[in-house]
Amino acid sequence: MAVKQKVGKRGAVIVGLMQIRDKPQFKQAAGYILNFILGFAMSNSLIMTNLAPFGIGIVGQAGADWGGICCLIGTCMGYFLLGGFDWGIKYVATATLVFTVSFVFRDTKVIKKSWFMPCIVSLITGVTSFLNTFEFIDGFPGAVSIFTEVTLAGASTYFFASALTPMKTGSESAERRQAVSILVLCSCLLMSVCSLEIMNVISGGRFFALMIVLTAAYKGGMLPGCAAGTSLGLAMDMAAGGEIFFSMAYAFAGLISGIFSKHGRLMFLVSYILSNTVAVLWTWGASLRIELMYEVFAATVIFALLPDSFLEYVGGIAQLPAPGTGESGLRMYAANRAEKISIAFRELYGTVFKSLTGTENDNDIATVFDRAAGAVCVNCKNKEDCWQKNFMDTLSIMNDATGPMLKRGRLVKEDLAERFTDKCLSHYTFISAVNSELRGLMYRRQFRSRLNENRIAAYGQYKELADIIDGVAKELSGAKGADPLAERRLKRFLRAMDIEADVSVFRDNRGRLRAIIESGHLGPLLRQGNYLEILSGVLGVRLCTPPADDEISDRRLVVVEAEPLVASVGIAGIKKKGEPVSGDRGTYFKTDQGILCVILADGMGSGEDAARESISAVRTLEAFLKAGVDPAVAMKILNSVLLLKNGEEWGYSTIDLMCVDLFTGETCFYKYGAAPSFVKNGKTIRRVRCESLAAGICAGEGSSPDIIRMRLKPGNVALIASDGVMVEKDDAWLREMLTNSDGTDTKTLAKETLRAAVRQFGCEDDMTVLAVRVDERS
Repeated sequence: MAVKQKVGKRGAVIVGLMQIRDKPQFKQAAGYILNFILGFAMSNSLIMTNLAPFGIGIVGQAGADWGGICCLIGTCMGYFLLGGFDWGIKYVATATLVFTVSFVFRDTKVIKKSWFMPCIVSLITGVTSFLNTFEFIDGFPGAVSIFTEVTLAGASTYFFASALTPMKTGSESAERRQAVSILVLCSCLLMSVCSLEIMNVISGGRFFALMIVLTAAYKGGMLPGCAAGTSLGLAMDMAAGGEIFFSMAYAFAGLISGIFSKHGRLMFLVSYILSNTVAVLWTWGASLRIELMYEVFAATVIFALLPDSFLEYVGGIAQLPAPGTGESGLRMYAANRAEKISIAFRELYGTVFKSLTGTENDNDIATVFDRAAGAVCVNCKNKEDCWQKNFMDTLSIMNDATGPMLKRGRLVKEDLAERFTDKCLSHYTFISAVNSELRGLMYRRQFRSRLNENRIAAYGQYKELADIIDGVAKELSGAKGADPLAERRLKRFLRAMDIEADVSVFRDNRGRLRAIIESGHLGPLLRQGNYLEILSGVLGVRLCTPPADDEISDRRLVVVEAEPLVASVGIAGIKKKGEPVSGDRGTYFKTDQGILCVILADGMGSGEDAARESISAVRTLEAFLKAGVDPAVAMKILNSVLLLKNGEEWGYSTIDLMCVDLFTGETCFYKYGAAPSFVKNGKTIRRVRCESLAAGICAGEGSSPDIIRMRLKPGNVALIASDGVMVEKDDAWLREMLTNSDGTDTKTLAKETLRAAVRQFGCEDDMTVLAVRVDERS
């Protein structure tokens, strides 16, 4: 029970202390004490044996409130205790004048400027130093002392203010500026305790300086370690007032040990001790600073005992900002949103498609007889006998007549039983009414079928849009991101040519490198005739310009990794005899993804109408493919567009699309009702057939094109032709031509194939041939 009471009392004391700590009065009092300590400590920081400008600097940043008064009091006490009244009166007067100016301008906007108080401190320090020593200035050394004191007083005001001002948010440069300011503040504080020694061997200031250098090198690497070593070493050298030694030793040790910061704490500490030993041995002939080894030994032992959590917390300020993941995070966020939108459109399509393709009972032929009876039999005297007393017999007669009527498409007298026609006084009128209703029913069915087909095509674009968005999401999530090393190399090269430019180097989802250079003047680079070869050497990959012509200007240049494969395409065509234009349309182009697309469209019929149809189909397909849409999705969109555009008119186009990945050779043929294509691989010739209907005819689930996949190797040749060239199933003549041709000249091959087809079949239809050959890039 007694133990519990003691624990309870201690807990109550701790809670009470925490409550006191959180009170504003306690925080205010702690701030006053801190200002007093800083003022006292900075006034004890001596440089060049008799200069102490840092006490003035700390007063300059303290402000004109009670905290500033406490700082001034501490500074004055430190100056008097350090050097006596005669030496300290100059600094006390300077600090008092600085506080007075701060008090006078406390309510003005100008005092909030970062440059105001540093300038005031430098000005007042310069005036008081000159008035105090102008009779004793002994030439150049005295002038250097005054200049040093003035500069350090003003600079310390700026850095102290930056270090002691909380920064909630800011840019990367602001964070670095505050980190440097904190390092300067620590250096000045450690200078004030350099004279405090442990066992007359280890300096307290240098011990803590070594701890800071160790932390900076271990957590930040060689650059922060070297920077901390240089700053603290200079501070220790200025405090010692002798030869330059500590700046060399600290910077060298921070640099070397920083290299081993990722190899474990033991290896890091061993490298730090060895590098300091080397620094001491370098001064063997001058003055052997053996005290450094004692301080290094003590600092490394204490550092080895520090927990990792403490080093992680304290050393965070020394770590260089690593490349952020904000860009990739934003890309993944956009990809996730695009994927969700894609899912929403796909679900919407599924809902609509089920309603459009649901089973609807539109086969009740009885409505035809009911409506005909309602129009003809309503005034007949035998109405009740036929449709009430003998209803089942009449129903049986109508059911027997339904089959022949539907097969023939109309009702005739012979379809009805004789007992019905003999009894019915208006059977001819009844037959005519039934045929009229039957035609109406057929028209309604046809209209609903066409309307339903158009609705399926229209709403099917929801699914195609979902596929497009899903492709964008996959591209965003699969992008490799920026290449910082390549960007730095490219920037260094451009600066060597005196070109300041914004550079972006990254790899897309296919791993293809892209570089974008934006500058006010790229003329010096573009005037180099071989600038692509030069940039290829800088980035380490072979480069080429993208297909778009607007990517090159004297302000913006875009280059991409060159494909290892190249393709040559030859086209030959001839119009149908007696027609002004050909109804076929063929084209080819390369997309930004390095994919060669070859398109051949054959519009329905021939002449100008067929030409308009094929041109429209090619333009639509080309626009989607150049935008990066998946070819299968682009083909289905084209099919939907043709269905909706033609409406009640009958129109279609056969489409042949060949896509060759010039990085891998992967090839896909996409066909809508197109003629067979042929691929030659050595002596082997493969026929690529199509079974789907033409684009603009099929709708719903059967609207996808035929897709045939293969891989083309260097030297392979592909031949695409319209149905005017392949009139018959016999393709022996074409196989023989491909076997005898080496295919090196695709234009010649296309022309020879066209001439052979004309000899075989004449010009009874539009004829177009496209020959494609794949080779390695030389």
